[in-house]
Amino acid sequence: MRKGGGVKSSEAIARWICQSQSAAVASISGGQLRDPNPRFEALDGAGEPWRWLSGPHGKVRYGSLGDLVRAEAATLAPVPYLSRFERSRLVIEVRLERLGPGEAMALVLDVTEDLRRQRELQRDREGLLHEERMHAMGVLASGVAHDLNHVLNVIALRVATLRADPALDNSRRTLDGLGRVVGEAARIVARLQDLARKRRDRPTDPLDLAAVLTGAIEMARTEADVAGVRIEAEVPPLPLVRGSAAELAQVFYSLLLHAREQMPGGGVIRVRAREERGKVSVTVEDEGRGLEEVELSQLFDPFSGVGGEAALGLSVAWGVLARLGGSLSAKSRGGMGTTFVLSFPLASPPRREAPPAAQREQTRHRILIIDDEADNLDVLREVLEIEQQEVASAQSGPAALELFASGSRFDLVLCDVGMPEMSGWHVAREIQRLASGTPVWMLTGWANEISEQDPRRQYVRGVLAKPIDLDQLRGLLTEPVPAPPPGEGAAALH
Repeated sequence: MRKGGGVKSSEAIARWICQSQSAAVASISGGQLRDPNPRFEALDGAGEPWRWLSGPHGKVRYGSLGDLVRAEAATLAPVPYLSRFERSRLVIEVRLERLGPGEAMALVLDVTEDLRRQRELQRDREGLLHEERMHAMGVLASGVAHDLNHVLNVIALRVATLRADPALDNSRRTLDGLGRVVGEAARIVARLQDLARKRRDRPTDPLDLAAVLTGAIEMARTEADVAGVRIEAEVPPLPLVRGSAAELAQVFYSLLLHAREQMPGGGVIRVRAREERGKVSVTVEDEGRGLEEVELSQLFDPFSGVGGEAALGLSVAWGVLARLGGSLSAKSRGGMGTTFVLSFPLASPPRREAPPAAQREQTRHRILIIDDEADNLDVLREVLEIEQQEVASAQSGPAALELFASGSRFDLVLCDVGMPEMSGWHVAREIQRLASGTPVWMLTGWANEISEQDPRRQYVRGVLAKPIDLDQLRGLLTEPVPAPPPGEGAAALH
């Protein structure tokens, strides 16, 4: 009975092998392929050579599936064998098992879809991990940026007070230079916010991208020549895009640096730019070792180590392109180099500007400054008093609201956002409740992170970034003094 069952089982297996649409089966005996089923014969057809999906045998190629299993069976140890090969985006899993001296069985499965799903799952996991890391870095970078902007604000305003002192006219050049250094430091802090990908502002000035790209290439050529790397560029005249020349020059430098690092033995970097379908596209291609899929998914993560010396620059570049409304992506395969693809939206046609209005004279305002930091409070008061303004101050939100509750009214309120007892936004809301229509401007080192659509903006006229732009501040002092509401006299400032 067992014997009869065994015969039936063998017949069923034979039918399954012959009719299977998913498994390719064949045997190897004496170095010859035996009894391949139809699925095996379909995979054995003409096409590109089979190559190892991964491992140390990357240069080995097999002209057909039959050649592959015969060659691998010839080296088969008396243990199960499992390897993966690919051809034209088709990935197979080959299982070989020795049956006896000179005999083996080959089972071949098409695992293309399984591998695709595994890779998608891996990308999703890597993406979540990347987002978690970037969130943590964003929190850290945002806090550091705020603190640095606070310090820079104090320095910038102190410089402004010194420049207003006639006794220091001979030091004007030094003070101007110090002011420029503070401005450059503020731009560095802005790049830190780019790293956190939290800046909301978008440059609005049209930019000649071809000139910026050409300049970046010429700057990179000196280092490239020393490293035995040649840069070939095709950069025709391009339509205008929007962006910052300094930021985009740094973006291109980071990409060229990464490309050069991928070719320690020398090679060619190809840079191409063109207009297509309403945008400008730029590609930066190297001839380096290329990146595996896992490495590619981590390329813009500054903590992964994949980007090498250019890791931080690549992450910042991604943030810059995202903020501009464009995109930055990379594609690569092991042994076939890496290509970066940048996409820039075109600048809108320039709007016809209205004739400039006549410059208005400053008027004397009653101004309230609210800031929990004594340094900021004192130096801003000094600057405004130099501008002939009448200034009061409060070092907390509750203290400011007490002034309004007691009847004091102000023509302009400058309020810090981050205060311990009560946030600036809460203070602004309460001011509108107590004295509706009072012009309130927020002061913050986080200005670039506050969206134009932020609902809290309904309580304020606008947001001023630290370090404060003095020209913008002086512009507020030319606004007419608001009239008091009907039936309400303006209380004395105290």
